[in-house]
Amino acid sequence: MAMFSKIAINNVKRSFRDYSIYFLTLTLGVCIFYSFNSIESQSLMLEIKNEIFMFTLNKLMAGTSVFVSFVLGGLIIYANNFLIKKRKKELGIYMTLGMSKGNISKILIFETLIIGVLSLIVGIVLGIIVSQGMSVITANILSADLDKYKFIISFSAVIKSVIYFGIIYLLVMIFNQVTISKYKLIDM
Repeated sequence: MAMFSKIAINNVKRSFRDYSIYFLTLTLGVCIFYSFNSIESQSLMLEIKNEIFMFTLNKLMAGTSVFVSFVLGGLIIYANNFLIKKRKKELGIYMTLGMSKGNISKILIFETLIIGVLSLIVGIVLGIIVSQGMSVITANILSADLDKYKFIISFSAVIKSVIYFGIIYLLVMIFNQVTISKYKLIDM
């Protein structure tokens, strides 16, 4: 296991340029996802009186966050597939040296896990910052009292972001396993 993680870390360092676009995409997706899910906590803090509007806004944001999670999942699968295709020669060398497809999949899982965890952390931090700005904008639009404004971290939005991102990443890892199992040495 240590060997695979060491190879994965070296691969991420070596392919930093390719992974940087993947990382930025994931980070932006997590940031948007957190921001949408934190609106409920922000609105409670601002004590906005229009309950019907806030209920509708929260339902709209919940639906939007589900849509964003599907888009993010599709983006992750597309980017992962692109990275695998781009690295066919490298994966072919691993297979020529006798590494099994299962071990190659483990390396890819560690690589995507490293990038995924980093982008999740950075995305949530950026999401916290963006959500504060969104709450100020929402308060100005609704003429809410900004004297009661406080910096709030929505733990429910953090938990939702981690759970949704974890589910998406689990699906991506399964997709990687299937993709690698279909490749033959001659294809690479």
